[in-house]
Amino acid sequence: MSDIVKVFVSYSHQDAEYLDKNSLHGFLQGLEKDGVEFWTDRRIRPGELWDEVIKANLQDAHIALVLVSQAFLDSPYCQNVEIERCLARQTHLFPVILSACDWRRHAWLSSRQFLPGGDRTAEEDYTEPGRRKRLFLEIREGLRERVEWVRRSTDKVGGVKADSTLPKSLPGPARIKLCQRLGEDWVNLAVYFGIPPDRQRGFTPGRECQDILVWLEERDQMDQFRKG
Repeated sequence: MSDIVKVFVSYSHQDAEYLDKNSLHGFLQGLEKDGVEFWTDRRIRPGELWDEVIKANLQDAHIALVLVSQAFLDSPYCQNVEIERCLARQTHLFPVILSACDWRRHAWLSSRQFLPGGDRTAEEDYTEPGRRKRLFLEIREGLRERVEWVRRSTDKVGGVKADSTLPKSLPGPARIKLCQRLGEDWVNLAVYFGIPPDRQRGFTPGRECQDILVWLEERDQMDQFRKG
């Protein structure tokens, strides 16, 4: 397949177990047959300048699969190099909360939808093997959906299509006013836009309106909202 979508895996080495074959990364590798190429720093060869190699792969990435823990959030390299470059390049961020951490203090994360959602974490709420695999499946399906969005938005050589547009966001004041007026009616709005129940259950309590807007932006559907 020529439409390769490159996924950079951003993580703390304290969470390296998630890159093992019998963990999350192994569960996601089946997406490779669909034209997804994963890159982790385990692919750095002896003698290579690791900082240069990482930055080069960040430059090429369409999506960053971000494995979030307190160790990740406290890592200067993860925050000041990997996340900052992703934000600067508008790389699509796909965060997964592995364990309890102060994610609310990081604007790039608190303003985005993530998995598992709410205050749940992979290590606290998915300890039983069957539930853990169910979470990994949800991550796989969500990542596949994001890959297809990227593929629709780019041409075969990786450039942005001439007739495509980046997701449009509402101005900050309009967003705040909307969420204040919407209140508990967010459920009706979610149903109107066809947001799946599983995704709705993952909304952060008190931030449901913001999560709906993020969902629409992810799918480049803000024009629907303006027309609705």
